[in-house]
Amino acid sequence: MTSDVENGPSHGRIIKLLTDLGPYFRRLQSTDSSYFFDCLEICVDDNKEPEEREFLGWWVVVSNNGESCLYERFNGRYNLTGDWVAETISAQNLKQLDNSFALFIESLQTLMEVEMQLQLNAVEAVCSEV
Repeated sequence: MTSDVENGPSHGRIIKLLTDLGPYFRRLQSTDSSYFFDCLEICVDDNKEPEEREFLGWWVVVSNNGESCLYERFNGRYNLTGDWVAETISAQNLKQLDNSFALFIESLQTLMEVEMQLQLNAVEAVCSEV
């Protein structure tokens, strides 16, 4: 058995697995040891033209140290310039974001454990406000 097999899947294999997970993975915003995911869950104003719409949602950065993965979740607005901006989300909208995130993180955790033999853990929050 080679050391590559013992150390888990190759970077290319990890990228393929994360891409297959669904529309959440953003390859261009990821690195060899850090993976970026996001979800545009709630359209702020669906009366506007599609290119003028902003969304509320979440984004996650997963850091892989080779032995385990840590993830950090953020909530906010995806603005017209294509950037995520952290902001406080209303309780009703937060519930919807939490539900979509729970489905995503369950799938990601299963993928990490089964296919990559890595544990996925949340980063402990230092402060609860955005």
